[in-house]
Parts: sequence; C-alpha cells; structure tokens
Amino acid sequence: MKKNILIVSIYYPPIQSIASNRIYSFSKYLDKEKYNVYVHTVTTDEVLVEDENVVVNRVDNNVLFKPLLFKKRTNKLLHYAKVLYNKFVNYFFEDEYRGWIDESLSILPAFIKKNNIDIVLSTYAPTAPHRVALELKKEFPHLKWIADMRDEMSREHGIALKKKKRYEELENQIFEYANAVTSVSKPLVDEFASLSQNKNLLLREIRNGYDFELKESENDNTAFTITYTGSFYGDINPISFFNALNALVKKDSTKKIKVQLIGVKTHFDIPDLLLDKVSIISHLEHTKAIEYMKDSDALLLIHPTNGRKGVFTGKLFEYLAVLKPIIALVDEEDVAAKLIREANAGYVCDNANLQQIESILLEAYGEWLQKRKRVFNKEVIKKHHRKEQVLRLEKLIDELADER
Repeated sequence: MKKNILIVSIYYPPIQSIASNRIYSFSKYLDKEKYNVYVHTVTTDEVLVEDENVVVNRVDNNVLFKPLLFKKRTNKLLHYAKVLYNKFVNYFFEDEYRGWIDESLSILPAFIKKNNIDIVLSTYAPTAPHRVALELKKEFPHLKWIADMRDEMSREHGIALKKKKRYEELENQIFEYANAVTSVSKPLVDEFASLSQNKNLLLREIRNGYDFELKESENDNTAFTITYTGSFYGDINPISFFNALNALVKKDSTKKIKVQLIGVKTHFDIPDLLLDKVSIISHLEHTKAIEYMKDSDALLLIHPTNGRKGVFTGKLFEYLAVLKPIIALVDEEDVAAKLIREANAGYVCDNANLQQIESILLEAYGEWLQKRKRVFNKEVIKKHHRKEQVLRLEKLIDELADER
C-alpha cells in the first residue's frame, strides 16, 4: 500500500532559492509507485505549471507586514529594497509567517484525515513549517514527522540572543516530538544529535545536489575563464582572490585571464590591474548560469574558515556536475574541501593564504595552457545527483514505516 506524504515548506517553485530546489527535488524524485506526495506551501503571485504527479496546496500569508519572495525577474534596486524590508520584518516580528501558520493549521487537519497522511516532512528555514508540523504531530500522534534542517537553528552564526532563545525552545520541541531529523551534511547532523536527549530520534544526512545530466563539454576560450556564481555577503567576498590574482598579473601581465562574476552585487573594489579582466553579470536565469559554468575553464568557490563546519554551499554540487576544475578557497578541513579532493575536482586552499591562492591559480592556468584534461571521479559526483540523495530520504521513510 502506498504511503501518503505531506511536505510542508515555505520555499517551493516558483520561489527561486537553493531551498526551493531541495524541496522540489523531494517532491519530484520520491517514487510515485510507493508514495502519494502532497506539498503545502505559500501562495505566490506567479503562475506555475505544477507536476501532475504531485498535489500542491498554497495558502496566503495574511499579515500586514510579511516577507517578500524572490521570483525570476527583478532589477537591482528592487532586489536591495526587498532585502532591507525582509530584514526589518524579521527583526521586529516574532514570526513573519504567522498568517500562513494560522491558515495552514485551520485547513491541514481535515486534509490529513481526508488523504490518510502517514508522514509529514517540514523544512527549516524559516521556522514556520516546523511550527505547523509540530502542532499537527500533537493533534495526530500517529503521524511520522521528519524535521529537515537545511541550516543550524539556535546555533546559527551571529544570531541575536532573543531569536536564539526562541529557536532553542522550538528545537527542544522538535527533538521531543519528531521521529527523525535530517540535515545537509554530517557535521550538522552530529550537531543536532549532540543537542537532542531523545534516544529514539533518527538522524540522517541528506545532501543537496545537482539536477541535470553529467556531461563533459569542450571549450576553446582564448583566455583562461574563471566563473563564480551566487552572491557575496559577510566574509564571503572576493578580496583575497582579487589580491592573489592581482599579484599574479603584476608578475606577468601577458597572462590571458578572464573572471566572470554571475549573480553578484558590486559592494567591493576591483584592483585597477584587473578591471579589464573582470566582468559582472548581476542577474541571470539559473539555466543560463549553468551554461556559463559549462563554458568556463575553472569555477571559483569561496567560503572562508570561520569555525562553522558542515558547509558545502549549494553551488558546489552544480560545479562538480559541469566537470570543470574548482578553485576552492575554503576551510581545508571541512566537508567541501574533502568532497572536492575525493572527486579529484580541483584545487583547495585556505581563503586567507594569498601565496597559496596565487600558487593554485598559477597551477590551474598552466593546466589550461597545456590543455591537460582532468580525470574527475565521476562515481563520487554521480552520488550527488538529486535523485540519488532522495533515495536516502526514501530509506528513512521506510525505516519510519517499519517502526511500531
């Protein structure tokens, strides 16, 4: 008999985010021969053609001040305005999705009874889906509840004390009532395990991934083309990379190097020597960004060592899948570095080590110049297709179904 699964999430297409991609992959790749899949999410003003194999319910977030969602097309000024407004809402209101929570809890009990829901999967961030799932679990104790934690909650880096206390209270209830907790990397899974006193709680790693065909592409670029996709914020910035590249160009200005920054806001200075080598594309459709990756000679990943462990960053998996060398300026002992080495997918060094960054840039440039072809460990990379990661979720669901 098929199991009936309800996925509760704010993030779902047409909202654009790594979180949306994760939850969409759950609904897309869960075996429809084994499971009936329902998604409960927030209403958006953009029409989307739904997957015919997945029932999607959308309800409004009826509050005066509510967060603005990011769709496919928006100009730079509007994007900044949305970010500032969302920070205001998040700071001054305890739960910015309280209208959605209330509306969800008014209709989901009847929906659960009607569709004989067996399993509820909710995902953080924000906290609203977990708050809904918690109340549903209290009302229907037979439900198996999977709490998906894409990020830390109470241990989030730089979190305000007031929010930390709220998150700790919710975490404790999740650990008490949930049947399983999933997260995107083993260090985060281990961290949640250390916080829980519930010995019956199942904890599992389900990584993010890529969702397109693994295929090598041949390029004939006249300059060594390095591409970065995504945003810069906080200590994730290109300053060390620029400084090392600037030093390299100073020593030999004849080197043909091109840098493409895609989806980036320009709140940093580019050294004068690099102005003609760096191009910025502030917004690009996701599928187009992947084409830029495929047409590159190397891909830039930046995540400085800051004590935070378990950080893959969503773009890493797509970087791996386009089979281009990765220049990774990351914590050399964290999961991203380990995966890149395991996949033989590029060069790794600490973002603070300018001399080492210069060295790996020179090495990558030399390989391109000599047209040396990197031999990737494709078996490792294939394990990170979204479909393969969803198999881990299916295994967990089957474990829960076998519990008495």
